[in-house]
Amino acid sequence: MNYTIQRMWIASSRSQREAWENLLHQASIRTEELVEYTVGIYDGEKLVATGSRYKNVLKCIAVCKDYTGGEVVSLLISHLMTEIFDAGFERCYVYTKPQSVQSFLYMGFEEIERVEDDLVFLEKAVWGFQSFLNELAKKKEEGEKISGIVMNANPFTLGHQYLIETASAKSDLLHVFVLSEDVSLFPAKVRKRLVEEGTRHLPNVRIHDTGDYMVSAKTFPSYFLKEDKDTTEVQATLDAKIFKNHIAKALGITTRFVGEEPLSFATNIYNESMKKVFGEDLQLVILPRKEYDSEVISASRVRKYLAEDRLEELKGLVPECTYRFLHSEEGEVIIRTLKESLKS
Repeated sequence: MNYTIQRMWIASSRSQREAWENLLHQASIRTEELVEYTVGIYDGEKLVATGSRYKNVLKCIAVCKDYTGGEVVSLLISHLMTEIFDAGFERCYVYTKPQSVQSFLYMGFEEIERVEDDLVFLEKAVWGFQSFLNELAKKKEEGEKISGIVMNANPFTLGHQYLIETASAKSDLLHVFVLSEDVSLFPAKVRKRLVEEGTRHLPNVRIHDTGDYMVSAKTFPSYFLKEDKDTTEVQATLDAKIFKNHIAKALGITTRFVGEEPLSFATNIYNESMKKVFGEDLQLVILPRKEYDSEVISASRVRKYLAEDRLEELKGLVPECTYRFLHSEEGEVIIRTLKESLKS
């Protein structure tokens, strides 16, 4: 059959938006606003398939029941992959339902990890997850207690530094992973640089990127999960399984350190999910948070002070490297961006 492929302008065309929403609804998929490009495949004037992408992640893949398992699916996925690679990305990812996995495997995707009956995380790349793990394995060092920490550090605070220092003192070697995803106020390169500068006095600490394999809640797709599923729990379980089954094994990590979260319900769910996944195979150590002026030090508190022009008060919240950065031209640009975002 002759199908036509057409970009869908779901943000500006009401008719295309309605057709898109109807097809997603038929496939039991919720709408997802965090998309950059959406395409439709038409049989005549009938929309029979749609898919979107956000950066290098496929999203909102939906196909009419009468058109599944054939040419339409291949046409849709191939088109979206071409869009991603033409945009300069070297890897393509998709989170999907377990029952939809076969279509992606047929298109050359490889499974990274899954969360039981809820979700499967797949990738198509020349230099992909296994290559990432192989590079990590080259950095493996011997020791009786090898530990790990994963952080966003948006920005790097005295709380982050305290967590690393405490874990470092309890470990022969400590691997710290800084979230690579650029969806935070402070760019990934800046966050990693500040962590490196703030831990130079610790000879047993190694700093790594997470690559694309640990994502923030902002970009984790939940549109295909059942309404009664806790998105945070599913994401936390996926992250924990990737860390336990792959990253920890590559580096010989036996302990994961995290800070307790008296203020964050979502992070508490994360910690509980890690406990379940790690079991007895990987020790989870939850450390009390560092406080200043009887209040927990947090990156959100730092950002609040920045927005309120309370820079001098940050001396009790951030290490010297972060304080110095915030007074640099680069730091001032970020502060202005923060203030402008709060106005809109």
